[in-house]
Amino acid sequence: MMLYFIVGAPGETAADRHAIADYARDVRKRLGDGDTAVIVKITQFQPTPGTLGQRLAMADPDTVQEYVRQITDTLRDLVGPAAFARHYRVEGPSAARMHLEAVCLRGDRRVGHVLADLYDAGTDPHTLTRDQFAAALAARGLDYDHHLRHMDDTVLPWHTVDSVNPAAEQQLANALTKRKARP
Repeated sequence: MMLYFIVGAPGETAADRHAIADYARDVRKRLGDGDTAVIVKITQFQPTPGTLGQRLAMADPDTVQEYVRQITDTLRDLVGPAAFARHYRVEGPSAARMHLEAVCLRGDRRVGHVLADLYDAGTDPHTLTRDQFAAALAARGLDYDHHLRHMDDTVLPWHTVDSVNPAAEQQLANALTKRKARP
């Protein structure tokens, strides 16, 4: 059984991530005691142009890697090491991929030059580190951390075709801020 989850969204809590491990354990219980395997596939929350969340901040990919480790550890603790090894697997995206996607998926056309620079330097995109990518961005006057924050830059090409209702977009941002503020 393959279960898919997105982590790192604004307003997400440790309890939300713990619930992923609980759910994976419960799914396997409902499937019975056979040789069923439960695979938990984790991906990073990424604001997508054309959606209500297009401008939202996102978690740092290194933080998402830590969340995957936390979910893995919690699930292992819930079911025990032997059952975990036999019946469960937690998979997250590679750090290198998340670093690239965190910036590239914003649609910032200036990043193309950075990618060309990395290619010309012989950088392997599968092993790209945050520091390498941040340095390459900085060399072109860009800031890695800026792409993780709430964005409303006019340089983003999707602004010209943005059809998202601004009031609905703000309502979502307000609801997430309110959720995050809860104790």
